[in-house]
Amino acid sequence: MEITVTDIAQTRLNELVGEHIQNGQAIRVFLGGGGCGCSGPSFGMGVDTKTDEDTLISIGELDFIIDGDSSESLEGASIDYVEDVMQQGFKIEAPNAPQGGGGCGCGGGGH
Repeated sequence: MEITVTDIAQTRLNELVGEHIQNGQAIRVFLGGGGCGCSGPSFGMGVDTKTDEDTLISIGELDFIIDGDSSESLEGASIDYVEDVMQQGFKIEAPNAPQGGGGCGCGGGGH
């Protein structure tokens, strides 16, 4: 499994969670729910403990956990930190993630 983490993303992750990670924990990267219609997939990150079904990847000074359900979608993904006038935060781009379906709608039955 290959994931790329930019230098700035590694620095910001280390600043945010580095001292909070306890023995046996790492940063979990996962394909989340959500992602309505044409908006594409939704990704998340958080501190967690590895299970037997997870893959552990070391990048720089940080360890990342990928669960089996997310591993195919996250193969070849890149994690960056973006800071400009429009947005600030982590950005995960995954070329192998499932794309939205044919429609661009969310919600119920249009009542």
